[in-house]
Amino acid sequence: MGRSAAYYQGIRGSSSLATSRLDAAAVPAEALAPGELRRLPFGGELLGAVRVRGAFATLPLDAFDRLGELLEAEEQGAYLQLLRLAWGEGQNYCRAGKRELMGRLRLSERRLNRILGALVERRLLRPLHRDNRGTLWRVFLPGEALGEPLGDDVLLGRATPIAAVQPPPAPRTAAAEIAAPPTRHAGRSPTPKEWSLARALAGARGSPEDPAALAVASREVRELLDEGQTPARIQAVIEALRRRSQAAAAKGTP
Repeated sequence: MGRSAAYYQGIRGSSSLATSRLDAAAVPAEALAPGELRRLPFGGELLGAVRVRGAFATLPLDAFDRLGELLEAEEQGAYLQLLRLAWGEGQNYCRAGKRELMGRLRLSERRLNRILGALVERRLLRPLHRDNRGTLWRVFLPGEALGEPLGDDVLLGRATPIAAVQPPPAPRTAAAEIAAPPTRHAGRSPTPKEWSLARALAGARGSPEDPAALAVASREVRELLDEGQTPARIQAVIEALRRRSQAAAAKGTP
């Protein structure tokens, strides 16, 4: 018996499967139209559509599809966990301690350090800060690490200097701001679509009727539109924020 045969280990349940002829109708579930909410019996299982309605992450598929050309298996596992903690929460960073990552990945500290070092070398990860809560990591998408533009499928927050981040205006001046929400174009009033997005954004933050929150949301929507973001993309981000807020509130409910 050759060495390759002696060390070969099959996949449980796979050896009993015979390779079938090409037939588009052989597995009925594969003929379902996209979005068709049905499951069909095959091989003792029901195969078909699923829809995850809560506690899910919006992640670029490109981040999964390109990992094979960049990372080894263990490195992929660590990167995907960090991707979930960062981009899965709607931000390009996360704070994670070694103990948390060791528990998620079932790795020793030595192996974890080696893997994190490899991710940093491949420019998929960059440590920025450390305290008792853990390390603050900037998590890069594969395209970013390779110097490619992110494209239209990823909506980034506005680049804002720290000095420009101001607290919401005082309630006593909010009525005037609602009457004429601030925009980059003096004298221009928000369109109905812009105002609808602003109300949705304020609502997703838990303050749908607060005048100060509405004024801030209106300004942010206006600036995003000025940067070339489409209303559909802004609405998608607002929906993701709303879902995260609902999930956080549900976790806090006794």
